[in-house]
Amino acid sequence: MHRLLATTLAAILLLTACHRSKDKLVAEVYYHKLYESEIQKNMPTGLSPEDSLTMVHDYINQWVREQLLLHEAEKLLNAREKNFDKKMDEYRNSLLINALYDKLTKDLTLDEDSLQLKMDVFNQRYDNSYAVKKPIIQLNYVKIAKGSPLLPTVKSILFDEKRRVNEKDTLIALLGDSVEYMLDDEQWLYLEDIQREVSIHIEPDKVKTHPTIEKEVGDNHYLLVILNYKNQRSVSETEQEQAAVRMMLLNQQRQQFLDDYVDKLYDEALKKGVILQ
Repeated sequence: MHRLLATTLAAILLLTACHRSKDKLVAEVYYHKLYESEIQKNMPTGLSPEDSLTMVHDYINQWVREQLLLHEAEKLLNAREKNFDKKMDEYRNSLLINALYDKLTKDLTLDEDSLQLKMDVFNQRYDNSYAVKKPIIQLNYVKIAKGSPLLPTVKSILFDEKRRVNEKDTLIALLGDSVEYMLDDEQWLYLEDIQREVSIHIEPDKVKTHPTIEKEVGDNHYLLVILNYKNQRSVSETEQEQAAVRMMLLNQQRQQFLDDYVDKLYDEALKKGVILQ
């Protein structure tokens, strides 16, 4: 870093501690000036001196480049090209309306019973048409550090069907928060998501006869129990799909509320005679 620039940056960093009253000029581009106070305003707290120097340097450099581009724009663009009044008004109006929508729906309480009914109807109507030929599996798995002292106990429970069912709470307590696992028998997962982390080969005709898989990958030891397998899933069979359906229906309910609100505003305005068409 140039010695003069480094000195300037150091002075800026010291300014906050010293509480100097005089605002010093740091940079100037075509009569546009950057002062220390503006830099201080935009600097986060809690940085090390080295990180602070880097951020100040980057801020000054970015400001100089921006001023050069603005000067070039003023020079090369004609009056019509520089007239953004209409666009700015449209942008502001859009921001205002979106802020109003957010305020109106912030505390909106939606009818969960009605939402669940709509989800059931959606699933019944679109299950087949939205079906995707993509393998999915139900499984239990544990990802544990290779050589962990818990490994023999975890394996003895997980790979014994009776103990896996009856001692699930014990297994969860044993694994705690530090071990990654999934012990939900009902949830369907995409096979490709599992294969992305653990390269496994599932043979559908052997799922019932050879349901357990044990594999080491890097520093991790994987224990898997395959419970079920399908080549095709419907829209109601995966947690991801149901979350997407729920979000879609929630947005529909939110939009219906806003449409009703606007219709009410329109009717009231007509009655008051403030709309002329």
